[in-house]
Amino acid sequence: MRAFIILAFVFSVITFSGFFYLSYMAEHSRGVSGRTRLFEVKQGENIVELSKQLKADGLIASRYAFLWQAVREKKTKNFVAGVYELSGRLSIAEIIFLITEGKIIPRGIRVTFPEGWNIEEMSERLTNSGLSGEKFLALAERPDPKWRKQFDFFVGVPEGVSLQGFLFPDTYFFDQHDSAGSIIEKMLVNFEKKINVTLRDSSENRHQSLYAAVTLASIVENEVALENDRKMISDIFLRRLSLDWPLQSDATIKYILGTNKIQHTLEETRVNSPYNTYINAGLPPGPIGNPGLIAIRSVIFPENNSYFYFLSDPETGETVFSVTYEDHLRNKSLHGL
Repeated sequence: MRAFIILAFVFSVITFSGFFYLSYMAEHSRGVSGRTRLFEVKQGENIVELSKQLKADGLIASRYAFLWQAVREKKTKNFVAGVYELSGRLSIAEIIFLITEGKIIPRGIRVTFPEGWNIEEMSERLTNSGLSGEKFLALAERPDPKWRKQFDFFVGVPEGVSLQGFLFPDTYFFDQHDSAGSIIEKMLVNFEKKINVTLRDSSENRHQSLYAAVTLASIVENEVALENDRKMISDIFLRRLSLDWPLQSDATIKYILGTNKIQHTLEETRVNSPYNTYINAGLPPGPIGNPGLIAIRSVIFPENNSYFYFLSDPETGETVFSVTYEDHLRNKSLHGL
């Protein structure tokens, strides 16, 4: 009987200590992610999956403390679907309050920037959405120096250049009171997340700076749409660069002239500009737009091939590759170019 009492006492102490520990963690622990980020609670998502995602995103320190707190507050089925702004600086109890009270971020201003858009196009879309497009453009052209210290992917990027290439194209939710600086910072945070350290190291291992990779990716992004074509063209461009050939990219002529033509005239390809890759060998001074993840990965991980030339069929959009210039001329004639 005495042994039973002792066991019961020990069990009670352990149980009480466990509950006390979980309660303490729920009120006082913090996640490892210090930055505010978007977190989506999906419709019908169960509490176990939710706790796993919160832990994986670094927003909570303990899944079990989260589960315990939700059970204790009788809120295991009270989660409101939506997108929230959360950070690891919040306690578990605070996060539960936000996602059960439906404290979602304002969704009135949804802005989508297509892959490849330049900062002028982004600025115009922001203005049309009722946001500070002009200030965004001014700040993107002359960035706040603090961002160079805040984001390590700017290491090796020339001083004084714009943010072209680093404003990650995506769908964003902005508050109507967001400043131009706040909008840009969200886009830079997204770039840092998508173009992670592994990708950056892979680029450096190919003896290619991230800035060079982003610059070439901005051209590839505007040349063709299919991922495999982009990998092939990236390899062609990289070999042209290694041989000190001009890239001869119509995407750069489109950028200079502001046109959207499939093929440019000889006169147009002679336009005087450092961005003209018909008359200048090597990469242009900087990106011509803001490439997406697929284009950047295509440049970092190109597909080896023996081609030197390519064209896009104006009717089908098919990319046609050639080894020799004679074959390229023949293909141009066959495809009406």
